[in-house]
Amino acid sequence: MKKVEAITLMTDAMKLQRKSRWTIKAYLEWIEKYMTFLVTCAAETPEQKIGMFLSHTVNRFNVSAATQKQALCAIVYFYKRVVRIELGDLSFCRAKRIPRLPEVFSRQEVWRVLDNLDGIGWLWGALMYGCGLRVEETSNLRVKDIDIDRRLLCVREGKGGKDRMLPLPELLVEPLQKQLRKMETLQEKYAADKIPVSLPDRLDKKYPNAPYSWEWFWLFPASGPCVDPQWEGKLYHIHKTAIQKRVRQAILAAKVPKKASCHTFRHSFATHWLENAEGSHEIALKRLQELMGHGDVKTTMIYLHLLPKMDEVASPLDRRAA
Repeated sequence: MKKVEAITLMTDAMKLQRKSRWTIKAYLEWIEKYMTFLVTCAAETPEQKIGMFLSHTVNRFNVSAATQKQALCAIVYFYKRVVRIELGDLSFCRAKRIPRLPEVFSRQEVWRVLDNLDGIGWLWGALMYGCGLRVEETSNLRVKDIDIDRRLLCVREGKGGKDRMLPLPELLVEPLQKQLRKMETLQEKYAADKIPVSLPDRLDKKYPNAPYSWEWFWLFPASGPCVDPQWEGKLYHIHKTAIQKRVRQAILAAKVPKKASCHTFRHSFATHWLENAEGSHEIALKRLQELMGHGDVKTTMIYLHLLPKMDEVASPLDRRAA
């Protein structure tokens, strides 16, 4: 199978299964590298070829265990969905996964960063910290996802294509109302100029008026419609890099001595939420799992390691001899 044909079939298969654009991009990059590697590979069976390639990625490029696993998933998907071959036992040099704890802001650091954000930048940071949103989930919010009266926020098609409902912090009500009023004026202008917003799943074909409706308008739209004819002049949401750059500048201005980013707000939300939770950790973890949108509670359990343990023995340094 030629590389171009393989890439086309792989793309079609992943789009049919509604893989995220980030997954599609990553998988296609690995398939291109794998097919380039096959040109010089002397192995006979697919299992041997895969094993040699994955060992090669570790030995030559010193990739992490997570990166190697991503490459394995991409290749197995390719053989299963495109080549239609059931693979046997895969033997290769597996990279050792070293467990790492996520970086977390203290409560004081959170507010130092937020104090260095203003206007819409403050609202981005407050949403990520107050609701535990990912940066993509923040940029993808639409008007219909905000329920001010019920104090709820809905995340549509989050990681893994899952929806979830989140409680809306009281402190965000007034800023969101202000943002909605501003967007209402902007939406009326775009609708009058017949500039549509982008919709998922070709809903614009089923509901022709939906791209010009208020409920489908972006909470954080881009500065203008896309000029590339490929995207049909539609209005898209603000790009996540704009949020990342603004937050990064605020972190530097706040002089927070940590390797922090937008995602640190999400980690901080989970950690501080657990610190405030009452009752057993088992019940709290299940609720937090729902709020975070994790598929497995084991992913959520990492935040237990970030909680202060009050029952630990005091350090000898804090017990000076009389």
